[in-house]
Parts: sequence; structure tokens; C-alpha cells
Amino acid sequence: MRYDRQILMAEIGIEGQKKLGNSVVTVVGCGGLGAPALVYLAEAGVGTIRMVDGDMVSESNLNRQFLYWEEDIGKKKADLAAKKLKKMNPQICVEPLSCYLTEENVDQILGSSDIVVDCVDSVETRILVERYCLAQDIFLVEGAVHGFYGYVMDISRETACLECIGYHLGKSPALVPALGAVVGVIGCLQAVEAVKRILGGRGLLLGTILQYDGLSCEFDKIEVEKDPKCRAHMSCREE
Repeated sequence: MRYDRQILMAEIGIEGQKKLGNSVVTVVGCGGLGAPALVYLAEAGVGTIRMVDGDMVSESNLNRQFLYWEEDIGKKKADLAAKKLKKMNPQICVEPLSCYLTEENVDQILGSSDIVVDCVDSVETRILVERYCLAQDIFLVEGAVHGFYGYVMDISRETACLECIGYHLGKSPALVPALGAVVGVIGCLQAVEAVKRILGGRGLLLGTILQYDGLSCEFDKIEVEKDPKCRAHMSCREE
């Protein structure tokens, strides 16, 4: 069977595999972080994977976005990713959405998700995703990379979010420096966090930022506290 090796794991087993197959995970961004996250969610047998990205493949993507090749330049990322994931694992359902996430379409796109994996590099889009997931009580996996460095963080109503640590005060950079191998590490970790949540939530990075330093090859965990004055969390209480 396709999933024999992971069914052998005590944390998964047959029942865990059924949970994976019955889950809906939406990945926002099909680029450097999104590519490894999508591939390993598909290979794990997540039943429905929705992928959201309005970009087309460009030559500058090819150093880190391994789902795309030179022949794909100029084509829609979400459509390409869906076709390749379906070839990797014909047993799953893929839902490509070749559009950008906006306040007008966020409910339609994210609303039926069990988990959202945020793989974009726009501050504005990250905050939009976070606020929606908090409002709807949808588990969110965040990740980001800058050069040799990256981080992963899980977000829920009960724990700290990006706005709790002041992330919303920053601005989206024109270009983010990124090494493909580092992007791969972080994207894979995002997939791991999503799988762990589906299986029951043991060892999640809630209230914790996992930082990766590719230069020293070290991981650090930073505990972060929920800000009682955080606007994103306060809006949930108002509802």
C-alpha cells in the first residue's frame, strides 16, 4: 500500500491515515514555501488540498520552486502545482485557485478549510489570512524565510499570533532573498505541523516560534505570549 511506511508509525496507524484522508488543507502561495508543503501534504495522503496563487512562473522562481521547470515559465502556478500533485498521488483531490487572496474572496476560499498553511511573503496577505483564521477558529501554520534564516509558528485563538509580536507593523519587501534549500526546510516543517494537527495536535508550535539558522545549522525555540490588546484576538471576542 502507498501509505504502509507511515501507517507503521504509532502516531499515525490506520486511524490516523483515515484522518489525513478526510482532511481539507488550504495552502496559500504555491512558491518556495508552498512547493515542499504541497508535495509532502499530498504524499502523506491529505484528502483535499486547495492551493491558492495568482502568480505565473518566472525564471527567477526556478532556484527554489522545484514544482516548476523552464518549460513552465509563463504558466499559472496553481494549475501546474495541481496537475503535478495529482500525478504524484492520484488518490487525493486537488483544488487549484489561480487568484490572489482578498477581503472579498477570503471567506469563499478559506471557509471550508480544516487547516490553512500560509506560504506567502506579503505582510498584508499574511495579516488577512491570520485575521480570517482567528475569526473562524481555523488552525493556521505560518512560515517565512530570509536568506539563510527562517521560522515556523502555529496560530490559534488561544495562543500568540503575528500581530501579538508586532509583525503587522512591517512592510512587504520588494524582493525577499532566499536560498532554495532553506526554503525547503521551512516548507517541509510547515507540512509536518499541519499533519500533526490533523493527527491530534501533539507537540505543536503553539505559543512558540521555531527559528532556523542555516549558517550555523541550529534551531531555537522562542516562547511568545498572547497580547491581551491584540486587535486580531479582540475581534474574535467581539464576535
